[in-house]
Order: sequence, then C-alpha cells, then structure tokens
Amino acid sequence: MRLLALLLAASAAAGSHPEIRVGGFPTGIALDRRTHTLYVGNGTTGTISVIDGRRCNAASARGCGRRVAAVTAGVDPVGIAVDESTNTVYAVNASGTVAAIDGRRCDAANTSGCRAAPVLVRVGSDPQFVAVDQRTHTVYVANTSSNTLSVIGGARVRATVRVGPLPFAVAVNEATDTVYVTDLGAATVSVIDGRTCNARVTRGCGRRPATVDVGTTPGGIAIDPRTDTIYVTGETSGDVSVIDGRTCNGSATAGCRRAPARVAAGAGARGVAVDSRTDTVYVANTAADTVSVIDGSRCNAADTSGCAQRAAAAPVGVSPRRVAVDEETGTVYVTNAGSNTVTVLDGRTCNGRVHTGCGRAGTVA
Repeated sequence: MRLLALLLAASAAAGSHPEIRVGGFPTGIALDRRTHTLYVGNGTTGTISVIDGRRCNAASARGCGRRVAAVTAGVDPVGIAVDESTNTVYAVNASGTVAAIDGRRCDAANTSGCRAAPVLVRVGSDPQFVAVDQRTHTVYVANTSSNTLSVIGGARVRATVRVGPLPFAVAVNEATDTVYVTDLGAATVSVIDGRTCNARVTRGCGRRPATVDVGTTPGGIAIDPRTDTIYVTGETSGDVSVIDGRTCNGSATAGCRRAPARVAAGAGARGVAVDSRTDTVYVANTAADTVSVIDGSRCNAADTSGCAQRAAAAPVGVSPRRVAVDEETGTVYVTNAGSNTVTVLDGRTCNGRVHTGCGRAGTVA
C-alpha cells in the first residue's frame, strides 16, 4: 500500500492525477456523505465498486487499492443515487430495473451485505439516471426510451410522469421541491413540482411539466443549493446552461421561458457536479478527456459576469462520464469509462479560483 501511495504522489507531481481501478465501463457515481462511501456503477460487469472515501481521497491513498463490489442483479448499472436518511443505495440497471441496496451492510465500514441480492423495482424502458428526494423518500428515474419519469416509493412505482423526448439525467432541489429532468431529444429540461408528485402525493404527476431551453444533447445536471443555480451540460454544444432556480422551479415557472446564460466547457461535456464550499462547477468532457473547472462564484443564477471567462481544465482518464465531490475531504472523483478508472482530483488546489493542482491540460474554449 505504501508503494501505491508513492506512485499516486509521483503521478500528481508529474501533472497527471491518481486513478483508482474499478470495474468495466464505469459511469454513474454517488457519494454517501455520512459514511464517506463512494459508489461507482460498472457497466460491463453489472456491479458497483464500493470505495472508502476516508482512506482514498486527495490527501490519502492508503485505501485506494481495496477491491469491493456490490451486485445489482441487473445489466449495465448506469445511474447511482443514495438516500442517506434511509441508508439506501439505488442503482439503475439499463435492463429495466432499479436495485435498492442496503447501505447499512454495504459501505466503507461494513461490506457484509454487498453480495446479497438487492430488492428490484421494475421501471420503464432503457432507464438511465436517478435522483432521490430524501425529505419525501422519493426516487425519480429517467426512462429514456419510454419518455417517462418513474416515481418510486416503498419499493414500487407510485406514478409515471410524461416528460420530453429521451429523458436522461435527473436532479432534485429539496429546498424548492423541484425535480429537473434533461430531455436529450428536445434540448430542454422538464421542471416538475415535487410537492404534488412524489411517493406519497401523486395528484400533480399527470400535469405537463414546464420546460426550459438549454444546450444541445443535455446529458448532465447538478444543483448548487446555496445559489439556487441549476447547471446543465450540453454534450454536443460543449457548454453548460446556467438556470435560475429562483424563477424556474416547481411552483414558479416564469423564469423558465428566459434563455439561460451559458458557459463554455469542453468537447463532449456530460457529467457535472458542484462544490459549494469553493464555488466550483466540475464538468466531465467525454471527448476531450478533461474536466472543466468553472468559477461558480461569478457564474451562477445571480451573477453571470464570469460565465464568458475561459475555464481551466484538468486532464483525467479516457472518456470521463460523471463527477462526484466530497466537500469535507476536498476531493473530486471522476469516472473514466474508457480506462476503467476513477480519477482523484484535489479540489483544494484545483477549483474555480486556484488552478495550481489542475495539471497540464490548460484551458478550453
């Protein structure tokens, strides 16, 4: 393990970043902040890698060589989400199910239940990504080929929402009770009122959602709750749309009709995550093998003055897909589908205002 730590330190000093070996074609990633456990969906192996974030982060590599995998009882797990209030991990199998894994017996400290068969919930066709509203214990799953959103509670589908064509990524803003869904086929985001469409209340699930226009092929979405800003990546347009969540949410939709500000990212911009502590937006650029590092303090719903500024970029693995941030350890994790790894970035030295630790990728247009 000491040798691994030395190798990781050497790679960081050389301008590259440490990488964790995981299963085949890793895509989805989620962090349980309470247990500092990172869950990574491995597409070709039908498993979830379980990584100890306390022992594998930007400051410590002593636990990065540990190999633990959980079963999903499905094919090609893509989206991953965690309900920390119930200690449940949800993995979306592209084969049409959602696996509910008991995080009490499958986390960084206890792996005794990782190989146990999970509870499965059948959803729509070709499900991709997932988000959880922990206040209502509701799981929202985007079914790409069905053009629907499954609303799950208590291990069964409670309602189905018709959204735009080819729904893909999902995010929940619990402060405004709003669910945002990217529609790949329409270059829009559907905006759903979570107060009237959740696991317990479904009367609003039949309403047609408001939509907001964004960049082409919107493949990723993240929310900064501090500024109430929704960031949506455009994979084909190579940018990020900056939506004002104060005026475009489940109960106030007047701002959804306004064109959001947009900030340039890299080629194939897809996964996105926010570090609220450093006001940084991280974007995985699938075609560029980089992560764009955007200063969110000057590119958000209230202040777009910095959105025209070029973003720094950090080199990562091959075909990066998704990003997760552990704000407590200052670590940014990036799944690399083409190299079967997770890149570890130091968010303390690679953020919106400090670029010394970002590496040698330079800037992107």
